[in-house]
Amino acid sequence: MKSQKTTLIKPKKTREKENKKLDIIGPIIMMLIGIILFTDSSKAVIIVCYSIGAVIIAFGIYELFSYYRLKQELNIEDSKKLMLGVCTIFIGVLVIILSGAIETFLRFILGIALMGNGLKKSAYGLGIHNNITLLEGIIFIGIGLYTILAENIVFQVIGILLIVASIVDIITCLREKK
Repeated sequence: MKSQKTTLIKPKKTREKENKKLDIIGPIIMMLIGIILFTDSSKAVIIVCYSIGAVIIAFGIYELFSYYRLKQELNIEDSKKLMLGVCTIFIGVLVIILSGAIETFLRFILGIALMGNGLKKSAYGLGIHNNITLLEGIIFIGIGLYTILAENIVFQVIGILLIVASIVDIITCLREKK
C-alpha cells in the first residue's frame, strides 16, 4: 500500500491584495459625494429628486406591465394595478418636474427650523445670562438665514464630514496595504 501525502491548500495572496484594492473604491466614491455636497448642495438635492422620481416611475412602469401581463395571460383585469401604475408614474414625473421647488421648500423648512432653534437658544441664554448659549443661538439664527437665502449649509457640513471620513478611510486602506 502506498502512503499518500496530504497537502494543505494555501490561500492565494492575490485575492487578499485584490480585495484591498477594491476597499479603496468606497472611500473615493464617498469623497466625490462629499465634494458635490460641499460645492453645490442645491444641485445635489435636485439630483436626489431626479433619482427618486426615476425610481417611482420605474415602479409605475412595472405595475403597468404586471397589469397587462395579468390581462393577457389570465384574462384578469386588476384595476388596482392599473391605477397604481398610472398614479406612480404621474407622481414620479411630478417629483422630477418640481425638483427645484422641492429643493427650495426643503431649504426654507430647514432654515426656519434652524432659526427657531436659534431663537429658543438665544432667549434661554439671555434668561440665564449665559453668553455662550446666547452666541450659539445667534450662530444658529445666522445658519438658518444662510440656508434660506443662499445654500443649504447642512448639506455642506455633511459634505465636509464625508470628505474628512473618506480621507481617513483612504489613509487607513493605504496603511493596511503596506
